[in-house]
Amino acid sequence: MMGAVSIRELALRAVKDALSGYGSPAANVFRSKLNTITQADLPCYDITPDEEKLKVGGEWGDRLTDTRTLTVIVRSIIDAATQEGEDTSQSSSAPVDDSGLDPFYVFAVNALTGDDANLNGAVLDVVEVSSKTVFQPGGRDFIGLETTFEIEFATKRGDPTQKG
Repeated sequence: MMGAVSIRELALRAVKDALSGYGSPAANVFRSKLNTITQADLPCYDITPDEEKLKVGGEWGDRLTDTRTLTVIVRSIIDAATQEGEDTSQSSSAPVDDSGLDPFYVFAVNALTGDDANLNGAVLDVVEVSSKTVFQPGGRDFIGLETTFEIEFATKRGDPTQKG
């Protein structure tokens, strides 16, 4: 039997929906599938939740709600071999042009923090925290951009399925 769904889970589903939305540069959007992504899955986003922090007493110090901040890593992943600037005749340590990641970065930031981004009303705020480019060695010709976001939402004290 399926129980009620937490606001945390609703927020993560809304992130996935937003990154899958109209105009997305990604062919696929996955949730915590980083280690099993193949060339056939590219280009894609992979969403991984990280630490969740709890502020007891809610945003305004009340005792009925709790404010939660969930760190979410959004990885934009593309096929490095298709990017300009890579010389495939050199070793795998050849420099790769990471500019192909920019449309993914722009779309993700707009989708999650832009004026029209409300993540289905599940959250209070979304803030971009950091980004870093990641190259995947070992025969997997991926290049990725890890963008970290903090998603703030409120729940009723003692019931993570109810908005606070």
